[in-house]
Amino acid sequence: MISARKTSRLVEQLCQAEWQPSPKTDAGWECEFRYQPDGWKKEYRFVALRYEKTREEREKEETEQYQLFETSQYKYRVFVTDFSEPSTSWSGFTTSAAARKT
Repeated sequence: MISARKTSRLVEQLCQAEWQPSPKTDAGWECEFRYQPDGWKKEYRFVALRYEKTREEREKEETEQYQLFETSQYKYRVFVTDFSEPSTSWSGFTTSAAARKT
């Protein structure tokens, strides 16, 4: 398993990304970008899904373990890969990842 730390540089990449609607996943939006975290030997493809928080979630501010990143308005799932498939092929993976958390 590869783990990337939530750094200000990575959050900046998420904020500056070109988000597109994500009709084939359970997320509202998706994006992709190339990024090399500090200490990694090369850059990787990052695929991110963004979920808008409900009012209750914003008030509660509780993070579930499978959520890698969270801001005041959004939750994110971020996948790191060297696969070249388009992000729409990730819909099955995100569904199974969500199933594993329960």
